[in-house]
Amino acid sequence: MESMEFVEAKGQFISTWGNYGQQWGINKAMGHIHALMLISEKQLNTIEIREVLQISSGNANTNIRALVALGLLSKVHIPGDRKEYFKADKDIAVIAKILTNERKRRGFDPAIKSLSKIKDPQGKASQIKEFRKVIKDLSSFAYKSDKYMEKLLESF
Repeated sequence: MESMEFVEAKGQFISTWGNYGQQWGINKAMGHIHALMLISEKQLNTIEIREVLQISSGNANTNIRALVALGLLSKVHIPGDRKEYFKADKDIAVIAKILTNERKRRGFDPAIKSLSKIKDPQGKASQIKEFRKVIKDLSSFAYKSDKYMEKLLESF
């Protein structure tokens, strides 16, 4: 296996985590910022994050705030410096719990709610039979998946 230079590996990790983050319910820019913060040995301010990732101020600010709100980043005060600095929680169990909860909140919860609203339509029995069966099966799957996610969250 060929060895990769650090700069290339860092770029690939940031790109991969950004794409992977979308699977967990966070956008690509949030994933890129989170990845950068995970591998950074020091706290970074918004300007440093913008420069490394080559993103706009608005994009950086919006996504940093969202990551703070999720609990994936926290603000750090550096005495004598007026800039806001941020650091990532690097505990993989904490990250997994936050991302699993976000996936549940954005994915399974709305699906369960939506399916429960349409589970019993009125109409001709011949038209509705297959519809009800599919909705019942999907609801069962979503409910079971939701319960597995809850168990996973409890395990952290």
